[in-house]
Amino acid sequence: MARKNKVPEFMQIARELQKNASRYAASEAVKFFKESFVKGGFTDASFQKWQQSNGPLAGKRTMYNRGSLMRSIKKQTVTMEKVVVIADSPYAAIHNQGGYIVVTTRMKKYFWAKFYELSGSVSVNKQGAVSLNKKNVSIGKKAMFCRAMALKTVGSRIKIPQHQFMGHSKALMNNFDLWFGEVIRKQVEQQFNNNSIQINLKDV
Repeated sequence: MARKNKVPEFMQIARELQKNASRYAASEAVKFFKESFVKGGFTDASFQKWQQSNGPLAGKRTMYNRGSLMRSIKKQTVTMEKVVVIADSPYAAIHNQGGYIVVTTRMKKYFWAKFYELSGSVSVNKQGAVSLNKKNVSIGKKAMFCRAMALKTVGSRIKIPQHQFMGHSKALMNNFDLWFGEVIRKQVEQQFNNNSIQINLKDV
């Protein structure tokens, strides 16, 4: 004789879901925001491609030189009440939101140091003249950029374009909804003895 289906233990399902939801949300958010650097843009309701960085010191990919900004994205708080994901790089906010930075004496010293460092790395030929090879041309462009930055007046402002990589995202929230629905469906179906019973996500 077939066993009767028992009433699903909804309270137990809710407790399990609540326990796992925060951990999942935090991990998925970190992964989602880091993918912005791979894709070269941020996805809210739709994908918004970043303005390409074309400065001499920019890496091969926009907003990705050594990857330190991307690696700074991490979970700060993960509880059953809230999830907080941050990017703790000192440059995270200005790149994510865009805006202006003020030229400081320290900034000028940094660019002068980079200028002399780059200038000293230029190679010369046997006659002592600077070789016009591809590497030297690239170094020259970087050095002149650093010189131009070092010559800026203290207190002047430099505009930083917005390259949003984290924040509210409809696409991310949709991913959460799909995960919640799938977990609930599996948990409820497991409560029934009849394997033919399936829960439609539209009913969840």
